Amino acid sequence: MKRLFGTDGIRGKFKEWPLTTDVIYNVSLATGIWLKKKHKRKRPLRVIIGKDTRYSCDAIEKYLAAGFTQKGIEVYSAGVLPTPGLAYLANTMDVELGIMISASHNPADDNGIKFFKHNGYKLTEIEECQIEKIIFALLDKKSKAKKQGRIKLKKISAEPYMEHLKQCVAGLDLKGKKVVIDCANGAVSDYAGRLLKDFGAKVTALSAKPDGRNINRNCGSLHPERAADQIKRKGACVGFSFDGDGDRVIYSNEKGVVCDGDQIMTLVARHFMKKKKLASKTVVATSMSNFGLGKILDKLKVKLIRADVGDKYVLEQILKNKANFGGEQSGHIIFLDYATTGDGMLTALQILQIMQETGTAASRLATGYKRYPQLLINIRVKEKKDFKKIPSVWEKAQEVEKTLKGDGRLVLRYSGTEPLARVMVEGKCKRQIKKLAYSIIDEIKKEIG
Repeated sequence: MKRLFGTDGIRGKFKEWPLTTDVIYNVSLATGIWLKKKHKRKRPLRVIIGKDTRYSCDAIEKYLAAGFTQKGIEVYSAGVLPTPGLAYLANTMDVELGIMISASHNPADDNGIKFFKHNGYKLTEIEECQIEKIIFALLDKKSKAKKQGRIKLKKISAEPYMEHLKQCVAGLDLKGKKVVIDCANGAVSDYAGRLLKDFGAKVTALSAKPDGRNINRNCGSLHPERAADQIKRKGACVGFSFDGDGDRVIYSNEKGVVCDGDQIMTLVARHFMKKKKLASKTVVATSMSNFGLGKILDKLKVKLIRADVGDKYVLEQILKNKANFGGEQSGHIIFLDYATTGDGMLTALQILQIMQETGTAASRLATGYKRYPQLLINIRVKEKKDFKKIPSVWEKAQEVEKTLKGDGRLVLRYSGTEPLARVMVEGKCKRQIKKLAYSIIDEIKKEIG
């Protein structure tokens, strides 16, 4: 069956499959039908919608609201706010579902629809399939987006989310501290600077003037060097680069050195272990986290569990292993004690609090972490055949792993959205990992390239 849902909701270009106006309208109709089957309430069911700063968000919100209203579901609008803010409101308000309109770190022409249940967690794959089945049934019946009159949405403030963030780091004092932030012209533009100023920080805000089309454009977490450069110019103690919907962050230290999610997990794990706050003495990362993360966590006597790529899979493993912390190299960091999804502003506050509690400069936070050379190569393929069922590829993969001898790593996987095989090799020697990677690539090209 043709899929609508990807790793993180439904994503594409507005007015192109799968984000045509008809599909968007039927997404809300189908979700409304699904909600009515799932929740038996005397009062009308309720949905809250949030969005980032893309030019297409208002139109998508209108079509979603039209479908829900058609099904008798009350629709609340939180306006522009970070994705974790929408998840928080879905979890704390008396609503059945939260929907975030965003394509995260993607360019402005892309957009997407993310779903959060009333407990703040994302839909399971089973639940996504249930909704998809209803959507396709409606589309088969040629259900078209109806022209609706003006739909008046009930406005909801995001301030409870901001107050929640402050309570997560009670006692944080940033008076006199200079902090640089890059808001990616996205959802945190009206929030991050204000939040840090409330703690007393002197804030230099970059890319905080969204115009609908400049979200993520040469800024934010995809270009953390911009904040790193300003740190040195302003004499700041740290800098934070957010993505378009604010669910991830990359930090840069006072020397202007960029630090990724693996380094964030290192510094948090060390601090939480000392404070006895790391549940199950476990950190959950993904297959893309560097081999060096496992090495330093082993020294800290912390167990590393690797999940599939995607913050929802990280959360799944956190819950399964009774942990409370994990994340991705890209900067999605989950503090389960405070949030149900990755939260860039919460992560920034946690880093600042650790700096305050330890009296440690940002450049010393991840001491001991050593990044192993890593090579990631994508190969276009004709089919996504199980690697184990391709003898020549699998034999070569086993040969590579034997060569690395536990001091490196091989990851073979397919892209979830494109006809690509991904080969990632990590090890001590750049020349060696390149040779090993291409030995597998050659076999993949022969068999399915």
